Amino acid sequence: MLNGAINHYNSTLTTAYNKIATLEAEVICLWRELTRLSGGNIASKTKVPEPPTFAGSENKMHLYDWLSQIALYCLASSIILDDQKIICAFTYLHASTSTYMKSYYDKVQAELSVNSWSDFAQELKNIYRQ
Repeated sequence: MLNGAINHYNSTLTTAYNKIATLEAEVICLWRELTRLSGGNIASKTKVPEPPTFAGSENKMHLYDWLSQIALYCLASSIILDDQKIICAFTYLHASTSTYMKSYYDKVQAELSVNSWSDFAQELKNIYRQ
């Protein structure tokens, strides 16, 4: 009896995960279409300044603050996909920081699957112990 309940629960959970994945894909498609129809700017009309570069341990800015500014900039710039956020963040890495993150850069250049934004941020946190 317990095994039947567990199997039913697992089946229900799998169905829910699949529906969520489908909805996420649909949201991304809708966002892209809205962006296309609006001429590329459906984000807030609020001007968000470009984030500063992050230079790792030689930087006065804490990694958490930098990641927050990158996330805000991406949101205001209609950058919603993880791979786009990572590419955007790369443009604001400086010096040794970009060297440490070279494996991500290589994947982007080779157009291979890039880890999620959370994985990218966690990798930076692990490197700089923040």
